[in-house]
Amino acid sequence: MSRKPTTLEEWKSTLLAAGGMVVASFVAWFGLSRLSEATAGDTIGTLASVGLLLWIVSQSWFYMTQVKSPRRVLFLMGVSFIQVVPFLFAAVYGAFGYKDNCVVGASGPGDILYFSYVTFTTVGYGDMAPTGLCRALAVSEAVTGYILLGLFVAAAVALYARNHSD
Repeated sequence: MSRKPTTLEEWKSTLLAAGGMVVASFVAWFGLSRLSEATAGDTIGTLASVGLLLWIVSQSWFYMTQVKSPRRVLFLMGVSFIQVVPFLFAAVYGAFGYKDNCVVGASGPGDILYFSYVTFTTVGYGDMAPTGLCRALAVSEAVTGYILLGLFVAAAVALYARNHSD
C-alpha cells in the first residue's frame, strides 16, 4: 500500500477504524451516562476510568507503531480530537453519577458532554466544576487535550512541510 493514500480503497481501513472509534465512544457515552443513581458510583466510575486509560494507551501505541502514513495518522488524530476522546471522558463522568457526585451543576448526559468538551479544549467556562475523584479525571482530560492538540498541530505542519518542500 502506498505511503500517500489517494484512493477510497487505500483509505478504507482508516475510515473503518475512525468509524469504529466514533461508534464505540458514542455507545460508551450513551450507556454509561444514563446509568441510574443506584448503579452509578465510584466502582463503576473507577472501572470506566481504567477502561478509558487502557483505550488511550492502546490508541497511542497504534498510532505510533502501526499507522505508517502521515495522512492517516493526521486523520485519526483529528477524529480523536473532535469526537472520540471527549465522548469517552463524558462516559466516565456519567459512570460516577449525577446529583453532584462528579460534576457540580450537571443534571444529565448533555451537561456531562458539554463539561467534557469545555474541559478537553481547556476553555473552562466555570459554570460546572468537578468534585471528588472526577477532579483528577478532569485534570487528565485537560492534559490529554493539550497533548492531542499539540500532536495534531505538529503532524499537520509536518505533513504540510513534507508536501510543500521544494
